Amino acid sequence: MKYTIISDETLEPKEFGTLNMKFLDKKSGLIARVTELMVNGWKPQGGISFGDGKYLQALILQEEEE
Repeated sequence: MKYTIISDETLEPKEFGTLNMKFLDKKSGLIARVTELMVNGWKPQGGISFGDGKYLQALILQEEEE
């Protein structure tokens, strides 16, 4: 089993200048980063935490037995 903690300063993608076009940076924000890992088999462990100005999410990956 693998364990990791993902952190980001925002939950949603960052906005750019006066355009506020979130679609320009779809890979930023905790939700997008966690979703990307979930597609690869990772599972969230517990809920989102907030500390030191960042959002955090723990994830686990169950590895196949040999």
